Amino acid sequence: MVEAVEKPGRENYLLKELFEKNKGAIVTSVIFVLALSLIALTGTWDWFSKRMFGFFPLLIVFFLVGRHSPVKVATAVQLTRLAHWLTRRGAFVSNPEEEAPKFALIRILFGLFMIERAFWILAYLEPSDWGNPSIWLFALLGLVAGALVAMGLFTQYALVYLILVQWQAGDILLRTSTLGNWIAAMLSLLLIFANAGANFSLDRILMRRGTSARKAISAFYYEAGLPSEAGLQLAKLMTFACYWCVCLYSLAMHLGESAWMSGSAGPLLLTNNFMSRYSSEFAWLFSQGWIPVFLARVSLWAMLPWYLLMLPFVLIGGWFRQYVIIWGLLFFGVSLFVLQLQWLAQFEFLFFAGLFWSKRFIHGAKTLQVAYDDRCNLCDNTVTFVKAVDLFRRVDLKPLSKNTPWLLQMGIDPDDAQKDLYAVDSNSDKAVKGYEFYVLLSRHVLLLLPIHPLLLIGRYLGGPAVYRFVADRRTRLFGVCQIPTAKPEYAILRGGQVINDNIVPGDPISVVFVHTIVLLVCFFVALPFPHLTENPPLALKKIQTLVSSPTSGAGIYGVNPIDVFNQTDLRMAENWFTITRKTKDGMEQILPIFSEDGKRLYAHRSDRVYFGNTVAFRRGVIGKEGCQFDAYRPMVNYLSEDQRSKDDTFVYRQYAEPLPSLELILQGQFVASERRLVCEVSF
Repeated sequence: MVEAVEKPGRENYLLKELFEKNKGAIVTSVIFVLALSLIALTGTWDWFSKRMFGFFPLLIVFFLVGRHSPVKVATAVQLTRLAHWLTRRGAFVSNPEEEAPKFALIRILFGLFMIERAFWILAYLEPSDWGNPSIWLFALLGLVAGALVAMGLFTQYALVYLILVQWQAGDILLRTSTLGNWIAAMLSLLLIFANAGANFSLDRILMRRGTSARKAISAFYYEAGLPSEAGLQLAKLMTFACYWCVCLYSLAMHLGESAWMSGSAGPLLLTNNFMSRYSSEFAWLFSQGWIPVFLARVSLWAMLPWYLLMLPFVLIGGWFRQYVIIWGLLFFGVSLFVLQLQWLAQFEFLFFAGLFWSKRFIHGAKTLQVAYDDRCNLCDNTVTFVKAVDLFRRVDLKPLSKNTPWLLQMGIDPDDAQKDLYAVDSNSDKAVKGYEFYVLLSRHVLLLLPIHPLLLIGRYLGGPAVYRFVADRRTRLFGVCQIPTAKPEYAILRGGQVINDNIVPGDPISVVFVHTIVLLVCFFVALPFPHLTENPPLALKKIQTLVSSPTSGAGIYGVNPIDVFNQTDLRMAENWFTITRKTKDGMEQILPIFSEDGKRLYAHRSDRVYFGNTVAFRRGVIGKEGCQFDAYRPMVNYLSEDQRSKDDTFVYRQYAEPLPSLELILQGQFVASERRLVCEVSF
């Protein structure tokens, strides 16, 4: 009888032990089956079957091999050495505890961007879209996933969903596939291994309250909610290597592109009415003489060494690393404020922040010591607010009732401290008070940084006088607190928790890192460099054929073939259309798609309008003559669908404007071509 009772318990124990030993392979296999089922159900098998088979089987094999103790230990040792070498080189600076608020903040911003992106896709769905569940459902799921990431609820699951589903099958069905999503996949991978959802999140609250969801949430976080220092270094290296490989592919394509090699792509890109916010202004600037034209050509050429040397220079460190970071930020700034690349620049800024932001606001906890009257309601409420927004724990509170000796040590009169808030910068031991306290505070606390310029201006607009007026009357206006309130102190680690410096054998970062590098090597072998693709050696062709499946699998990590700012992209400025609604009384209203000079209007906030429709038109009509209304009638009807009413008609107008002469650009002259109306059709 006893044996009968013990036998099921022993079987359960053995099954649990078996699962723990093979957890990575089992979970990956389940995801693989679900992914295959999904692409079969959604009709995207032809697009993604090769990618899935190039990605998952190899990952499962690595998990199975990696479960053996000798392999686990040897891999952990070697990867730890690599991580420490990165630290010595200064390639990446990682401190999991100090960077935890940073990654949480990046996660929140990333989620908010995803929410806005999904909102505009939903907002511009046409009536026919709402009759197709595969469209509105994926659009809605994108919104939900963004909200989960922003709130930090089931964060790891949401990020995995975005990488494996939303930016794969979802993009095909919504017709919203974009380069921005590839960078988002790399960023998501970094956030997963940084455990970005473990802090300043609902996940943290649920895990620490011991809720029923605790096991499901904590199963995919590290024990302390933070990776090891070496693990974070590897996560940064592998995701940055993914980004570099995409840049290398872009470089390979540009080297075979005459517009890039001649530099003419620079002026043509900046004057492209479809891709540049200030195309008219740049056209005027370039028409003023050869210097602006030459600078635009040189700035384009300067991108090529950045693409090529990005990863090597970061590994070398020093000024070479600074060059990569600074040039990258300048490039992202141009992409955000000058070019129109949807969400690409925002995601790249967040990605580089995750990789390289490690000092300002992050390093140096409790470096600003704040002395305050803890029996004054206004002062007490002020420092409570400051601690609430002090994500990086820069402020160290010094209530007057407990810190008289410290005040005297700092040379501060205790009686004077009763009248003003004091702040002491521990780096210089310099004390400031009154209005200057707020100026200094806003420079040290990240979330208060936006008000810093206002406070600087306020110095000359009566700010100190207003402060003095309120401070002198603070107890009369706000009262006195008999018992000071407890101040929030956010602790990243619980008491007794520690962070490992080295990779722990069995850490999933080991398997994923090796898997990523293998896929990137396959992708690298398949790079289409011109001198190799024209007459490739037979051996290279065989190798490229052999690795074609894992090369495609790298797309899961966001590593895909990229061909942008090429001749096709530049020629998208040549043809466009407008759709105008004409009421029965003859009034015309242009729909917010394109203006008469070819610029995008606000319907392009939707990636479905942009990538799913207007890009297809502007690429499809390149080199074609005459009116294209009949060929694109379904698209025109779709874009005007929600604007239709019983008595209104629509007018389709198509325009053409050839690119400026390339020969003249190379001579330093920019002469815009004449715009003409190709056709006008009422429908």
